[in-house]
Amino acid sequence: MKVTAIKAFRGIEGYVPRGTEIDVTDLRAAELKRVGLVAEGDAKAAPPTPNKKAPEPQNKARAK
Repeated sequence: MKVTAIKAFRGIEGYVPRGTEIDVTDLRAAELKRVGLVAEGDAKAAPPTPNKKAPEPQNKARAK
């Protein structure tokens, strides 16, 4: 069964980053779904969050 990782995790499959689609047995898929790590294969992962750092000011004073 193909499932998509909702959260990154390390298991018997190795390290699985968020958004990765993996092929596991039905029993393993049910176990991973129960703990909230994966969703059905056709589900989409949330887009990565944008960088919220404020831009550098244009009139920044020079270091002396």
